[in-house]
Amino acid sequence: MEITTTARHRPRTEYVSRIVEAGTAACRLYGPTKANVADIARLLGKSPASIYRIFSSKGVIWDAIAGNFLQNTLRVPALAVSERRDAASCLEEAALGHHRRMSETRDRDRQMFSLVVLAAEGSWPSFMQYLHELEADVGKLIRAGVASGEFAPRNVDVAASCFCASVISLWDPRLIGAPSKEHMSAHALVSFAVAGLCNHPAVATMSI
Repeated sequence: MEITTTARHRPRTEYVSRIVEAGTAACRLYGPTKANVADIARLLGKSPASIYRIFSSKGVIWDAIAGNFLQNTLRVPALAVSERRDAASCLEEAALGHHRRMSETRDRDRQMFSLVVLAAEGSWPSFMQYLHELEADVGKLIRAGVASGEFAPRNVDVAASCFCASVISLWDPRLIGAPSKEHMSAHALVSFAVAGLCNHPAVATMSI
């Protein structure tokens, strides 16, 4: 029964993937505000009605496109703490990695970056899930650092939320590259945030 159910659902799952792929292509061709469901249908060689049988609205389709892009292009896999990798360096590398991906997308894939900005402005489920998973990854690293004695004991969930809030200007597409009166490098900001978690933050150094 399980095999039969899986086989029955496979065509739908594959069509969803094809719609998202075609939607991504349409966004890159026409921009997320000008592309429409008819464009996606034309790229697929299908009718708009066949797409609406899978997705209830254009908004749901665009959210799926944004979610796929956020997960598969922008999200940096969580780093594992090990004997050769301490929690602080993993956290710093992960935070800067997310910022680097977002900055590169802004410069090299502007149409998809515009879609991500729309997702952030509208608090789309895909973007909120992206932020939730970032915070969960941060929490795992903080928990590992507390367990090893590298970070001071604390409420990990609160610490993760505070850390993410302190570096949100590096991750939120609406804030990437925004002009600032005081210039501070991404590395300096992340180093400062990580130092606040350490057992002995006073010994941490930061260069601006």
